[in-house]
Amino acid sequence: MPAPPAPRWSAAVLPAAAALLAAAAFALVRGALIDDAYITLAYVRTLALHGEWGVSPGLPANTATSPLNVLLLAAVTLVVRDAVLAAGIVLAGLMALLTHWTATTARSLGLPGWTAALPAPLLLANPLLLSTVGLETYLAVTLLAGLAHAAVTGRARTAGVLCALLVLTRPDLVVVAVLAAVGVPALRRRWRAVGAAAFLVAAPWYLFSWVVLGSFVPDTLLWKVGDSWGRDHVTFANGLTVYARVFPVATVLALLPAVAGVVGGLAWVAVRRRGRAAVTVLGLGAAVHAAAFVVIGTAPYHWYYGPAAGALTVLAAWSAGALVRPVRRGVPVPRAVATLSVATSTLLTAVLAVLAVSSTASDVGHGVPWRLAPISTNHATAAEYARVAAGLHGTVVSAGELGALAYFCDERCTIDDPLSERAPMLTRIAARRAGAGPVASVLYDVNYLFLRPAPYERGTTRLVHRRGHHPDGVDVGTPWAGAGNLVVVPVG
Repeated sequence: MPAPPAPRWSAAVLPAAAALLAAAAFALVRGALIDDAYITLAYVRTLALHGEWGVSPGLPANTATSPLNVLLLAAVTLVVRDAVLAAGIVLAGLMALLTHWTATTARSLGLPGWTAALPAPLLLANPLLLSTVGLETYLAVTLLAGLAHAAVTGRARTAGVLCALLVLTRPDLVVVAVLAAVGVPALRRRWRAVGAAAFLVAAPWYLFSWVVLGSFVPDTLLWKVGDSWGRDHVTFANGLTVYARVFPVATVLALLPAVAGVVGGLAWVAVRRRGRAAVTVLGLGAAVHAAAFVVIGTAPYHWYYGPAAGALTVLAAWSAGALVRPVRRGVPVPRAVATLSVATSTLLTAVLAVLAVSSTASDVGHGVPWRLAPISTNHATAAEYARVAAGLHGTVVSAGELGALAYFCDERCTIDDPLSERAPMLTRIAARRAGAGPVASVLYDVNYLFLRPAPYERGTTRLVHRRGHHPDGVDVGTPWAGAGNLVVVPVG
């Protein structure tokens, strides 16, 4: 006997509740957005208010890794005229949409209605995911949940659209799109419809980017291949060990829901046939996306772990509902298996509830509102960068971090950085290209076929991050970088 469908009132109430919860989470974190989030918001403001693609007006660039996130935030900024506020509105909308897709997936599979109430609280309490607000992480997780829904219901064209949106969210998410198209039988049988829809949605942007912005893919994608941190060459493969040492509580709380997702997904495959497409997209999708970062050998920026952690968290929530009434080929499983499945569902639900409460308590204990994200690799807080920006004028070479300075400078000053100035970025990419093989060199030439670099004038002053206190600078400090001081000196 199938589980009763979710009540109709939940179709509106649960998404609305998720949006309100997201608004509360954003109120907590809005003063502690990380520097890369401010890079995105600087792009958003430049596009929405000036109609240009770049960090600062008059400086064309193509370093926004997530064009869809920029476009979505810019559309809201056009209305509200505030990029930070737009980030909160979009977060609320994404959590409502994710909850809607969870509810419709639950109805399609005959899962309990309460399944839809689980993902949003877990995602909005996760300290790693909250440390990426303003970036594309929540957008990626929401689209992954939507693709899982399309895969479960066999909607090929919808799946194709969502595959394209995933690639526009992050180019590396193409591996999940391909996995879904090939690994889900209902989509594989209609691969032409999936591919056509994906091409029609994604092609216009990439053609525009190639011809108008001067590169088919963002410059950052080429820059970060083979990247690592420090003399120990810390990469994505071993980066979590570094975070666990510096931010132990936040890292553990961030990863435990993903572990629950692995356990839940395996149990789902073992006892329930229906809905395995969701396990393919969310479970295997998380694995192949993480593996792609390992293969390209990129540095362990913490938001790179976000899509996989978020997808597995959604899988954990869905698995808790799927295990309540296990069914194979429409026939109930043996009573002993069913009993074990229900017990696993109960335990999984209890674990997720404890994790949600524990993570929320940790989030609130970090400060209300936050001054600094619980996982942050920045040298200064957003408020400290705002104080530094208030004293800057003209063009200033960055000390390695761009976003908050560029955002708080507004039009009073410009930050010279490889992420905002095309010339130094291309110099770095060319240096890597020099050591690459002939195939990589050809791809590089094709990618930049239409590039027409703008003139580059380096700033006459630069920011320097120094240890200790200096009377002519601004004191800054974070757990990651320690105490220091930002000083403006002449370019020498």
